[in-house]
Amino acid sequence: MRADIDAHFAKPEAHRPDTHQVWNYWFVPESYTYLRTLPEKIFKGDRFNAFMTTLRAWALETLGLGNVSRPYLSLYVPGCRQGWHNDSGNGRFAFVYSLTRDVRLTTGGETLVMRDGDALRRNLTQSAAGHGLYTAIAPRFNRLVIFDDRVPHGVERVDGVMDPVEGRFVLHGHISEAGTAVTGALPAPVVESLIAGAVDGFIAAAAERLAPYHGPLTLRLTSDAAGEVTSCDVLIDRVLQADRNDAEWESLREQLLECFDVLRFPLSSGETVVILPVMFGKGLPAIG
Repeated sequence: MRADIDAHFAKPEAHRPDTHQVWNYWFVPESYTYLRTLPEKIFKGDRFNAFMTTLRAWALETLGLGNVSRPYLSLYVPGCRQGWHNDSGNGRFAFVYSLTRDVRLTTGGETLVMRDGDALRRNLTQSAAGHGLYTAIAPRFNRLVIFDDRVPHGVERVDGVMDPVEGRFVLHGHISEAGTAVTGALPAPVVESLIAGAVDGFIAAAAERLAPYHGPLTLRLTSDAAGEVTSCDVLIDRVLQADRNDAEWESLREQLLECFDVLRFPLSSGETVVILPVMFGKGLPAIG
């Protein structure tokens, strides 16, 4: 994909409107300043599709979330940046995949991610600046960055030469839930029905206590041929609430895990693995 970028910007005197007037200069005052396009305008063959297939498989296996939005390919030349913002309505996690040269004639372009917690109260008795308040992640070539969409983030201003191949190139989008994923001996509808009953029962019983919480909890359950749940592992727990002193969530999570520990699936010919995303709080637009 990087080779396609370099080829796209080669021989600038020969650029034509049908091949090169594809970049949208996205400028939103105090928020966004960069160029973006659809990946298929730049990448050839199946390279981009292979990347998306790999990313979806990784997201499901690692995060327990199987829906990956189609990303933009963005270019940051000198003067481009992103102001601080969050994307709570766009997904559960953001992804930023860098196709930026490791050795380049520009500076900046770091992904800035605010540290968890209350920056004011965390630094009441000490001075803090820069990396004391946020993490700065350099756009290294072939680096994939994942972070909670609710966390304030931005992009450091790029400075240096105006040659676009020296700029910051990234594919960026969002990852969210795509329902329960079932592999193995048992048919998915049977597993999904039993799982839904356990989750719905837990939520109904603990509805009032769960009301303040927001975010994804994803689990991996394994059952054997006898139908017994042999493991129930937490993949991701980003369930939060506004009260920073809250101490009840771990107890609630353990109660949910206990609901799965006592589940019994039908007899089968072998092992069944279930990846289950459980979402708390307000849902995302257009995502079931």
